[in-house]
Amino acid sequence: MAILAALLLIASAVSVVAESEASHIRSVLYVGGHYEGDEMVGQMYVERLRPVNGVLQQAPVVLIHGMGMTGSNFLNKPDGGRGWASNFLDQGYEVYIVDQTNRGRSASHLGGQTPISFNASMVQDRFTATQRHRHWPQAGNHSQWPGSGLRGDPIFDALYAAMVPSDPDPIRTQTSMQRAGTALLDIIGVPAIILGHSQGGLFPILMADARPHLVRALILLEPSGPPFRDGFTGGFHPWGLSDVPLAYEPVVTDPLRDLLQNVVPAPDDYHTSCILQAEEPAPRQLVHLIDKPILVMTSEASYHAPYDYCTVAFLRQAGCRAVEHVELAAEGIRGNGHMMFLERNSRDIQLLVHDWIRVLRPYLQDRMLGSSDRYRQSPRASTVCQAPAAKDPW
Repeated sequence: MAILAALLLIASAVSVVAESEASHIRSVLYVGGHYEGDEMVGQMYVERLRPVNGVLQQAPVVLIHGMGMTGSNFLNKPDGGRGWASNFLDQGYEVYIVDQTNRGRSASHLGGQTPISFNASMVQDRFTATQRHRHWPQAGNHSQWPGSGLRGDPIFDALYAAMVPSDPDPIRTQTSMQRAGTALLDIIGVPAIILGHSQGGLFPILMADARPHLVRALILLEPSGPPFRDGFTGGFHPWGLSDVPLAYEPVVTDPLRDLLQNVVPAPDDYHTSCILQAEEPAPRQLVHLIDKPILVMTSEASYHAPYDYCTVAFLRQAGCRAVEHVELAAEGIRGNGHMMFLERNSRDIQLLVHDWIRVLRPYLQDRMLGSSDRYRQSPRASTVCQAPAAKDPW
């Protein structure tokens, strides 16, 4: 049966037409590992891709995939089209792609726990063919997934073949990803733009919280949420956005006691209610994120459409002054689901991300040209701190 399944997969792949990737120089590193006894745990696989014609953008981009996925998400699309890594390379960015700790090419150490796997039916209902069952109000708007989105379709099968089991322990995952992510930022040595998707959308926040001077901006593609309760797993996030500590002011020592909650009713039938901090006493502030440019992006038909606004509201309430919520439908980009960067119009969405980054770029270019005095006077100068360049291990 295994041989037959493999032959069927090979046969189905024939109809997926591959498009060439952007030319690049590739190197590989593992970061963040530490020894427990005679074993190394917590290490993270990283690919560094550099445009062959040289880097044109000062801030590198770090790409972090979501649950059940690996960094291959950003290399090629299941229909054979170019992934976002190639788009960023064409625009002159240096690109870093990771496999989350305990996932893919990052060695797995789960302490005997059984990893989480997604079955094909769940992937169809949540990601690729949401219009069939309409489990949330916006699901029927999904039209951008290439192919039928069903098991047996070659494009669906290409996606599902690339999916891998995930660590079932959110605290272990968040702790190890923060550790490995900050190790990567230390190696990069200059402020980076961190992009995370879904479950991976939390890690830019954890990395920026630990290394604020090494994070230029955060791009959160439908990050895990909403605050305090997870809309996908149903789990409780005691620190609001996470299961592990975040730096608040006043200091939070016991989140169950210090982060007082308030339920805000849903504004309409298309959205959920939100759990935010109570307004009295004054909401605790995320002190390391206050000045960071943060983009939260939500597609029209995703299961995140009913509640991503809660994540945005939580960030703003916690003092994050530079949060922007881009809802793709409002930008004229219609029909996308949760896997927006793998869908037919993924290039249009990536260009929207690039345009958002370009708003930050003039100050970066001033610095590249040596205009340090003018840069220091810019209103965004406080959000970028030049770290000493680390020795390049690549």
